[in-house]
Amino acid sequence: MFKALLRLMCVSVLICLFILPLCPALAMEETCPPSMDAVVTLASGEKDLNVYSDTDKAERVGRLKKGVTAQVLGAKGRFYLISFDGVEGYAAKSKLRLKGVESQETGEIRAAGDLALDSYFFTSVSQARSMPVHGTIEAGAPLDTLFFYLWDERLQKVEQVLILPVSEPAKKLDIRDVCKKIEFDSMTAGRKTLVISGASNGRKIDLFRAPVYVCGAFKPVRNINGACKFSAGTNKKNGAGRSWTPSSSKASLTVTLPADGSAALMTLEWRKPAEAFTVEFFDKNNQSIGQETKTTGFYVDAVAIPDNAAQLRLSVQGKENWVRNLCVYDSRYPDNAVQQWQPVPDKLDVMVISTHQDDEYLFLGGTIPYACAKGLDVGVVYMTNGGRSRYTEAMDGLWTAGLRTHPIYMNWRDQKVKSYKTALKTWSQHGVDPQKEVVRLIRKYKPELIVAQDLEGEYGHTQHKLTAHLVADAIPLAKDATYDPESVAEYGAWEVKKVYLHLYKENQIEMDWDAPLSQGSPISPMFLAQEAFDKHRSQQKAYSMNREAKTYNNRLFGLYYTAVGPDEAKNDFFEHLNLSH
Repeated sequence: MFKALLRLMCVSVLICLFILPLCPALAMEETCPPSMDAVVTLASGEKDLNVYSDTDKAERVGRLKKGVTAQVLGAKGRFYLISFDGVEGYAAKSKLRLKGVESQETGEIRAAGDLALDSYFFTSVSQARSMPVHGTIEAGAPLDTLFFYLWDERLQKVEQVLILPVSEPAKKLDIRDVCKKIEFDSMTAGRKTLVISGASNGRKIDLFRAPVYVCGAFKPVRNINGACKFSAGTNKKNGAGRSWTPSSSKASLTVTLPADGSAALMTLEWRKPAEAFTVEFFDKNNQSIGQETKTTGFYVDAVAIPDNAAQLRLSVQGKENWVRNLCVYDSRYPDNAVQQWQPVPDKLDVMVISTHQDDEYLFLGGTIPYACAKGLDVGVVYMTNGGRSRYTEAMDGLWTAGLRTHPIYMNWRDQKVKSYKTALKTWSQHGVDPQKEVVRLIRKYKPELIVAQDLEGEYGHTQHKLTAHLVADAIPLAKDATYDPESVAEYGAWEVKKVYLHLYKENQIEMDWDAPLSQGSPISPMFLAQEAFDKHRSQQKAYSMNREAKTYNNRLFGLYYTAVGPDEAKNDFFEHLNLSH
């Protein structure tokens, strides 16, 4: 569904062997190590294995024992050439378990000729099993083995490794003489880096690297719940975590942590935000070593676990706030893969206001990743309640786009209505004044810039129209000290410097969402917006970035309001704003 928009980017990707650094949250080159190794251990059920000087098994040079890791130097037929404890020789592939790891030493880097992937983009996990390649490989010494590593950027580890022997060692190889396709197992979703290395008589040569992207839902990060013990009342949840509902008889949940002290982080995904919760920690002697109480109001909370904690006890204020998913992680969890949300800062640079969970990409394009990549303080507001599962999709998407501050949910009713008056009435239930609430948001978080949807509702959606008009009408009201004195007393009046509305016909600018976030990189705001929208799995059948982004040009905005003068370049939201950090 992304092919049309990514076609131009693919051309630059195929001629770019190295990914240049981006900002820390988005970098590929910064997280992918410069070199990798293939290692083996004995396969399950094997106790030890003979290692021979050659594949004819004429001379035994050693035995690989259980628990010992050997480095793979090459391959020949049904054997790997391995090295361990000063021993170098051949061992049967069928008796070994292969994996890839970060290299302790950087291999010699050589040009890879015109080697390239035929495509780096896969539309679904189910299609991602092989990668067609073409071109030549050049090295300073005859290559006898090729190593293919797939590095997962989100999990920061080698996902898969493939080793292929070269039938006729040579300094220059046509890759298709070795393999027409790199046949990995089915890949998980997300951004990857393909790394190709060669070996010449056991000497490593790093040859090539290129980005690979597989769309689809993220696979949960591996947790250590299986090594923990939970008090009665919890239920396993799809193998990923535990759910728990507090009650009068189960007012708290106790988690006994692994005895090796490996537990480092606990995450709590709530059905709806808890008013407050407390986690108390105990040492191995059952003595309290501290506690932490949180009142974040987040849908996902993260709690660091002290090194000497042997047990923790969770108690929640409000019995209706049950835990949908509780996970415990050890210290190896990748920070970028486990959501650890921060509160919205008191002062925002940018506020993005979206009616539904997915409008922020379909109609506002690369706004969020573009602002996040600049290191700005960004707040995202959702007006409607699309349901708990869509909140999860939204947070997965925002985390992918680079946002680290928890989104703001207004939780107003999502309902298709034809009348603007009915839409306003729907949002005004239970004594809520939507206009006043939007003004209070602006006064509370004091954004310099606001980006919101179309006054005409893109394709005429009444709630889209309502969002845009509430924002537009809130701008003069927010700076009027006579309007809503209560919020003036609490936050003060505030004048937003610039407001852009999607497709607004006056003072128009067009954002270049395809411009790389750093020179030579395939990563652009649109790339990240597409990747983030891909996490909205429930919306894939009804909407697509390819169709909606073109039909309702999500690059085109109008400057609805400015306190810093008109745009001159007409190509950037941040013109005339001093938002550097």
